[in-house]
Amino acid sequence: MNKELAKKLAKVFMNKLSKDRVLLVQGSNFLGFVYDLYKKEKLFRDFVLNPKVPNEKKIVYLTELSKKFSMPSEVGEFINHLVELNAIPMLGEIKRVYDYEMEKFLKLSKAFLIVAKRVDDDTLQSVMAKIKQSLNRELEFEVLEDPSLIGGFVVKTSGMVIDASVKRVLERFV
Repeated sequence: MNKELAKKLAKVFMNKLSKDRVLLVQGSNFLGFVYDLYKKEKLFRDFVLNPKVPNEKKIVYLTELSKKFSMPSEVGEFINHLVELNAIPMLGEIKRVYDYEMEKFLKLSKAFLIVAKRVDDDTLQSVMAKIKQSLNRELEFEVLEDPSLIGGFVVKTSGMVIDASVKRVLERFV
């Protein structure tokens, strides 16, 4: 995989979006959706990788998909590059670079808060506030459940992991 190409495409994509926080996050969601589609749906993968399918059809399909994520028309240039360079298999790396650049620009980090089971919103808000305070940075949380944690929580960002789970405590005793 060509990491330099992924970096260039991520920057092209970011430059096509206004520096609006909501639009930048939607851009990340769009990239993630298309990459998940590529990974999980054989029909989509066969469509975008088939050299017999004209690039124009691929571009039209991806452009229509981008509209569902409220992407501006300027994103069309990125989609053209993506298709012309046959770079759709690189979307995972493109998204990773894009997310890193977006977080740097917005001074915001995406974080996963993984809990053993669903907890009430007040508790979640309290935990998230304490984590933001202790790390002294703005975080955008996505809450996930993992019953194997038994209790407690795990926080994952692009640069670190905080594991305050019962599972981790028990592993230390073994």
